[in-house]
Amino acid sequence: MSGRPAVRAPGHTGAAGAFKFEVQPAFENADGSFDYPDTKAEGWKVTKPREEIAATKECNDRTSTNMRHLARMARAWKNANGVNMGGLLIDTLVYNFFDQTDDYDAAGTGSFDLMARDFFEFLKDQPEQEYYLALGSRQRVHVKAKFQPRAKKAYNRCLEAIAEEGKTSTNKKWREVLGTLVPLAKSVSESSRSFRDTEEFIEDKFPVDVSETVSIDCEVTQAGWRPTWLRAMRRGGILLKADKSLAFVVTSCSVGELNRRPEVERRDAIRGQIVDSSKRGVRIEHSDFKGEHVVECYVVKDGVVVARDRIDVPIGNTSVKAANAL
Repeated sequence: MSGRPAVRAPGHTGAAGAFKFEVQPAFENADGSFDYPDTKAEGWKVTKPREEIAATKECNDRTSTNMRHLARMARAWKNANGVNMGGLLIDTLVYNFFDQTDDYDAAGTGSFDLMARDFFEFLKDQPEQEYYLALGSRQRVHVKAKFQPRAKKAYNRCLEAIAEEGKTSTNKKWREVLGTLVPLAKSVSESSRSFRDTEEFIEDKFPVDVSETVSIDCEVTQAGWRPTWLRAMRRGGILLKADKSLAFVVTSCSVGELNRRPEVERRDAIRGQIVDSSKRGVRIEHSDFKGEHVVECYVVKDGVVVARDRIDVPIGNTSVKAANAL
């Protein structure tokens, strides 16, 4: 891949390559809208799918099917990065993006990297609000959780990937944004490796359909020092030093009481296995290796990953702030 995100088949939701369909009983009204039961509200609501379908078709035709391509990218980003957004909200935001620019109305796949970059810039700059007016129907579609911080991170990754076009690192950057929608680059043959490639991916074990939110942090401790939270350290620009005890903790979870412990992925020099927690909601590790690391937490419900979060763990041997703080 030379900087452009390569896209897999649409609708792929996990290891089995399954498509997800939601079946909802509904009753048509005289004006073409539909009444449907809402179990959470314990009442009936109105939906206007025909208006939304018409608006989607108009925009997709006007943009040479790029609305559909970008909506798929946005869904891949949502599932790869644990962004709790519904499909209608994604389609509405994609529609709003194309409504304010015609730069990509006739763009080909060679411009998908720039289109993704500009879309995430559009998302990160969105004001925080409780709902949007859905495309076509103009009905309220509620925002489940803030998406701007992760959109900003995706935007920065897009900038890095575009700047590194042609390098092997480009593919990795795009994969951080779009997950398995971007295939892995094979820069080193398996026969020439001096280590076993043991990295595992959650998409190969479970379907992923993010509909909930989970947040993790890491309590950093060392004998004789006060425990410190990793996210606070990152905000202060502090790097971890080696030989620390790291307790990765679920700090919030919208799924409620979990009847299974969340699974955690730890990646270091040659590892990357998906492992269980040390105890409910906690995984204990140690900062044994220097360099950039990441820990990711998954919540699996009924065999589907419904929430995920990740935290970067930079471990270095030179940091004045870290030496003073820990």
